[in-house]
Amino acid sequence: MQKIKAKISVLFIVITAIAACILHLFQFFFESGEPAAAFAGSDSILYIIYTLVFVGSFFCAIYAFLKKDMAKTFDFGNRKSSVFLSSVLLAITFFFDFLHQGYNCYDYVQSVSFIEYTYLVPLGASGLFALVSSFYFTTLAMTARNLNYDFRNFTLLHFAPVVWAFSKLFGIMIKIVDIKANMELCCEFILLCMALYFMFSMISAVDKKDAPATKSFVFSSLMLMFMAFLVGVPRIIMLLLGKGDLISSVSFSSCTYIMLGVFALTLLCDVNKRTVKNN
Repeated sequence: MQKIKAKISVLFIVITAIAACILHLFQFFFESGEPAAAFAGSDSILYIIYTLVFVGSFFCAIYAFLKKDMAKTFDFGNRKSSVFLSSVLLAITFFFDFLHQGYNCYDYVQSVSFIEYTYLVPLGASGLFALVSSFYFTTLAMTARNLNYDFRNFTLLHFAPVVWAFSKLFGIMIKIVDIKANMELCCEFILLCMALYFMFSMISAVDKKDAPATKSFVFSSLMLMFMAFLVGVPRIIMLLLGKGDLISSVSFSSCTYIMLGVFALTLLCDVNKRTVKNN
């Protein structure tokens, strides 16, 4: 019965994520003056998207609540191809994120006469720690491949993605004025909060070593993937359509968000697979 409830929860998570993503795209087109959907105004779209985020988080919580007797979060006794691949791709996206943010810093300094350090410092910090995060997930990939490395021994490196997320979070906080006027940034704010939640769950799992995966880890993994899909996919589609000017924050971080969500989901799937084997 619990397995059926868990599968139903996953189904609703997928449905709400896809629906919210499609409506987010509609919202972009509505702001551009093009007919987006049969809505009386963009406010209707905003409220529905927020509702879907709430509903999605509700089903993520239900799924996490149903999970019991979980395997430990990290187990590299055998080569983990899926974790290895997602870690490598995430490391690559973090590296390109570093290059992109470095270019953004240079472009900003060259284009303004007065530098706002409240904008420049978080931007530079996110770029710097994107580079460190790239190295961190490279070590995680090497650990998953059993190459005589253990990323769990690099204590301070665990906080590199945390500082990266905090830097981007601070940059967003100084921009948000209203949840209606800044819906896109509000969703990104929630995404980064989920990223921090997931990172701290990872750090806790490393600290506790052989302890089973927690419900917090399960919930944060699902919500991170949900929000990464909602925020990242519409941005990438808009950029591919040549409508990047409609996005409040054009950044390579959209790819990083998606890959971070994929990594979290891959890690959760690995835990679920080992849990089924143990039971």
